[in-house]
Parts: sequence; C-alpha cells; structure tokens
Amino acid sequence: MKILVLNPNTSKLVTKKIADAVNKVARKDVELVVEQIEHGPEALESYHDETLAYPYILEKVEKANAEGFNAIVLAAFCDPGIEALRERSAIPIYGAEETTLSIALLLGNKFSILTEKKHKESVKRQHVRKLGLEQRFAGVRALNMGVVEIAEKGEQVLERGIELGKKMIIEDGAEVIVMGCASMAGYQDELAEKLGVPILDPVTITYKVAEGLADIQTVHSKVGLYATPEPKKWV
Repeated sequence: MKILVLNPNTSKLVTKKIADAVNKVARKDVELVVEQIEHGPEALESYHDETLAYPYILEKVEKANAEGFNAIVLAAFCDPGIEALRERSAIPIYGAEETTLSIALLLGNKFSILTEKKHKESVKRQHVRKLGLEQRFAGVRALNMGVVEIAEKGEQVLERGIELGKKMIIEDGAEVIVMGCASMAGYQDELAEKLGVPILDPVTITYKVAEGLADIQTVHSKVGLYATPEPKKWV
C-alpha cells in the first residue's frame, strides 16, 4: 500500500511536523510519502492563498494517480480544492478538515475548533455550515498565531491552547476539541492531558482513516458530486 500525505503549502518546517506526526502512527508495511507542493504560499491563511496553491496541489494529485498510490491525505485544515481534486482523482483523497470533523461526531455530543488567526473563526463557521454540522458545533476560538508561528512556538501554543480549551469546555459546551491547523500536529497529547477531553490532531486522524479505508479498497463515488469532468475545448 502506498499513501501520499501532501502538505499543500511550501513550508519545510510544517512539512517536517506533518512527517513526524504520521511516521509515529503509520504501519510499517505502508509505503508512506510525505511531500509539499513545489511552488506556492508558505502558508494557507486565506482563500487567496488557497487559490494560488491549487494548480500545484492538482499537479501532485495527478502524479500520485499515475504512480499507483492507494490514497492521498491533504494535510491542511481547510481542504483546499477538495471537490475539484476528487473529480480529477481515481484514488481517494481525504481532506484533514472534513475527515476530522466527521470523526469528532463519534466522540462527543459537540465539538469545538481551535484555529489560527482571528479572521479564521468566520471561515471555520462557514465550513461547518457547508458540512451541515451546525447542531453539533460548540464554537471556534483563535490562537491569534500564524501557521508557521504555530509550528515554531510550541510552548506558546500549549499555554494559549489550554486557556482557550478550558473556555471551549466550560463556556461553549465542547466535549471534543479539534486542532484546526496541520502545524498543530504533535501538541494533542499534552492538551488532552491538561483539558481532559479528546483533542484531535487532523494530520494523524486523517492519515489513519485513509490507511484503514485503503485496506478495504474504499473509494469516493464518481456518479454525482465527484463525477469526472468531461474534456473541454481550451482556448
């Protein structure tokens, strides 16, 4: 089995954090490849950033299809271009946000999201509405830190994460907390110990889902939402 874990930004530091996280949980019989896109933003912190990264993400997805990978993990908590990528892919692609929020539903009545910057609170609310999960959503709170900064400043993330996590549980009613950024990978165990609720790292959660479903050769449907696009005349 071959699985590609793709960091859809160009930060080598974030890619290393992702690689460290998945290597701790990957089965030894899996051929695991962790890569980042060749060109694009260092971090995806806006829809504009995501749009700039799309062509390079698609390039990696098409290459993975050609090279016989069994699954792809898109390791960013915004699932950039996930619908279009699934249209173009014959192998399953698991977005870290959609996958992790789906798992959160199994572990408690309501979940909260710990995100990066303040404006991302509105973005995460929009994503939750899009996925139809409002009734199980306790809320979102921001660290007020950037993606690369989160990867660099672990002590600050933990201090702020514990402070916000307590508010999520006591004030918002969260029973599960989702770390809403791939660069938060590796912080979940200490946060869970301090807060006493499940803390979900989207990188490892999504990887294990991809690994398990690849075992039973499950793929996304191609008859409706993710139907392969017909060739178009290109001008």
